[in-house]
Amino acid sequence: MSRLVITSPDGKRGILEITKPVITIGRIMVNDLVLNDGSVSRFHAVVKQTTDGEISIADRDSTNGVKVNGKRIAAETPLHHGDKAEVGIYEITVESLDETGFVIREPQMPETLKQVLAKGGAAPITAAEPPPAAAAAEVLDYARRLERENYLLRMLYDAGRALNGKLSMDDIVEQVMTLVFRIAGVERAFLMFFDEQGQATRQTEVRHRNPPAGEQPKIILSRAILDRVKAELQPILVVDAADDERFAASASMRISGLRSAMCAPLAGAQRLFAILYVDNMAKAAAFTRDELNVFAVVASQAASAIDNLMSHRELAEQEVQRAALERFLAPQLVEMIAAHPEKVVKLGGQNQKVSVMFADIRGFTGIAEALPPERVVDLLNEYFTRVTDVIFGNGGTLDKYLGDGVMAVFGAPISKGGDADNAVRTAIEMQRLVQQLNRDAVSRGWPELRIGIGINTGVVTAGNIGSPRRIDYTVVGDAVNVAARLMAFARGGQVVISASTAADLKPDHGFQLAAMEPVLLRGKKQPIGIYSVGWEQAAGTRA
Repeated sequence: MSRLVITSPDGKRGILEITKPVITIGRIMVNDLVLNDGSVSRFHAVVKQTTDGEISIADRDSTNGVKVNGKRIAAETPLHHGDKAEVGIYEITVESLDETGFVIREPQMPETLKQVLAKGGAAPITAAEPPPAAAAAEVLDYARRLERENYLLRMLYDAGRALNGKLSMDDIVEQVMTLVFRIAGVERAFLMFFDEQGQATRQTEVRHRNPPAGEQPKIILSRAILDRVKAELQPILVVDAADDERFAASASMRISGLRSAMCAPLAGAQRLFAILYVDNMAKAAAFTRDELNVFAVVASQAASAIDNLMSHRELAEQEVQRAALERFLAPQLVEMIAAHPEKVVKLGGQNQKVSVMFADIRGFTGIAEALPPERVVDLLNEYFTRVTDVIFGNGGTLDKYLGDGVMAVFGAPISKGGDADNAVRTAIEMQRLVQQLNRDAVSRGWPELRIGIGINTGVVTAGNIGSPRRIDYTVVGDAVNVAARLMAFARGGQVVISASTAADLKPDHGFQLAAMEPVLLRGKKQPIGIYSVGWEQAAGTRA
């Protein structure tokens, strides 16, 4: 296995494993290894690896050239372990790794840490010896208090550990029920959930420590307790309902025969999620103030878990939406839409002026018939990946892939200005990209490719179009049809643009345009003016 170790002048290092037969190096994003510095050309060099594992490097007509071990190379040059290549300001070292040379040793864990982990992650609490003169009863009481404190601390620790990272509401409920039944006096428990308006939406199944035979009695939750917890968002301890003046007017509590209870809110930063309730029907003073504190912490931890769950779901939905946008839009457009979605993306359609580009690989049917299916897929994936980067790099929107073709729009959903220039610049960079790919076609095991490109500028209807089951953002209209027919008219290696696109270019665009004979396109009554773009020496592309 071989890899490239890239070192910048400030000493920062990066590593790229050589997993492909051809790795392109350059300044722009379509390369496998992107070195973003002015000393590096757009397509600077390629590193090749044969099936036998032999490595070589070749210059791709870069401005500053490539040096190997201090000498500038003129042709493809072999690279061996330890050789250093210079690409602009960067040094690239080749390393050949012997996988059998790696030895993985089991880390040694301190004995004290092993003991802690063996006890569930909490160190045992040990008490200082009581005074020698203490009476036996005091010693026993002291030990019981320490045991209770240890139990309460363990409960607090387990509550945080059990509820941390739960990403399912059912998991959270199950953990809460398990925790509250570790409190000795709890006989029954349930959770009641609320919506954003504070209205009860559902109640979990009532859990029993010892389920009674036959039909289980229903819990009658006092409206007085419920309203008090919702209003104050504080836990409530009922030591003996029969003598509690706070609920003297509650008929439901008298009917239920309730003795002891605890109730605590599960409240997030913005709203009340639920109320946790436990009780004991037979025993007064079943719960102490210490147990109420632990109970409240369990509720608080559960609220945090629910808050995290909802935040996670919201972020996941946003990520899905963002990922969908990133499939079609340039990163800078995605950022603008994410920041101001109400200003950028509008439901339905709207008319706007855009430049539409179609590109198609010529003779692809014959190419597909001559190659194994998996090689055809590899070729298309490589081609589309690089073409998409070029489209995004010029602020375009990827509308769709069309078999071996691609459709891109410049000016929708938003326009950055200079849409016609960006479309022509993209077409030129795509032709040059294919030229670069063809130089390494033999090493890749591919045939040489040629693409024809057509561009037209006009008013289209842009918007979300489709059915309730599938909606896509796209553009439709006569301007789109004209662009597609110009692409069909263009020869392999040619960029053909309409007169409307040429008229929309900036005065100082720098593109080399050659007027062609007007062409009568299908569906048109009059021929339209067209131009061929000289992309080999065009000055309008990015340096």
